[in-house]
Amino acid sequence: MAAAPFSAMNIKALMAAMLVSGSLGTMAACGSDSSATAATSADASSGDTQQDSSVAADTASEEVAATPPAPPAYDGTCPTFATGTVKLQAGGFARSVKVYLPSDPQGAGLLYLWHGLGDNANNFASMMKAATVAETYHMVVVVPLSCGESGQAACNSMATEWSYTVKQEERDGALFDTILACADQGLVIDRHRIYTAGFSAGALWSTWLTMHRSSYLAASAIFSGGVNSIVPWSAPERIVPVVDSSGGVNDKFMNGVVDFQKSIADLNTNLRAAGDFVVHCQHNSGHTVTAPIVTFAFAFLNDHTWGGTLPYANGLPETAPANCEIVP
Repeated sequence: MAAAPFSAMNIKALMAAMLVSGSLGTMAACGSDSSATAATSADASSGDTQQDSSVAADTASEEVAATPPAPPAYDGTCPTFATGTVKLQAGGFARSVKVYLPSDPQGAGLLYLWHGLGDNANNFASMMKAATVAETYHMVVVVPLSCGESGQAACNSMATEWSYTVKQEERDGALFDTILACADQGLVIDRHRIYTAGFSAGALWSTWLTMHRSSYLAASAIFSGGVNSIVPWSAPERIVPVVDSSGGVNDKFMNGVVDFQKSIADLNTNLRAAGDFVVHCQHNSGHTVTAPIVTFAFAFLNDHTWGGTLPYANGLPETAPANCEIVP
């Protein structure tokens, strides 16, 4: 991966259509406000709700002998999963997903990558080096197109890219479920290695999935997402180890309508109170994510399995960026 942060995306054409209560950033340093006061640190270094990381380790140990659940039932006809664009039906809509397969996809893990507002699947896959990640970590990497991006008229007015703020969460929840069911049917994926990752709007959606699809996930990577009035906290059914990042006081969108620094801090406080294991990377570069953090995050995901032990519970590997820490 290149060492520089991702560059800004032009989203001026989208601004007029955005819902003020649900406007989310692209993979960009959008709308930085130099007069903003410092947001709550995402390190979550104080508070009665925090618990020692050993709590999460104990919880995970209890799950070692458990078996991941079967994918959700799907009564449609699954497409063949091959590298390229795959079309399928999910939640009553025709949807599309970019698929990147390792050289031997049978029994591979499954990684979802969700792009930000105003971005697209092709660009995000390129930024995240999806093809390289698929081969390096033996994962089927899927980069869904948002409902509007898929050309569905019923979804084109959505100003949030993913469907969590319009009380239709299960529209994209169905997409997650269908991809999982069909990938498992066609490739016999490793159910112990299912992951989600996203940036900005895609990170808010990955946050939603971490809370509402925890029964399937082995770990999550959330780059400038979190919980707030748009995506309220909901305790997940089971522990999902999380690596996340935020960009400091300028990690905002629409002059602070979404304060990602605070949203990540609130997410981490809630996750620790629930006994989860969390690693936070603080880069202070605004609304973006740096390549070293992304590289570390993919390694973090790969090192965690469903119901397995916590390999980083006693300390991060030497390869972790210096700005990444275990949340106490």
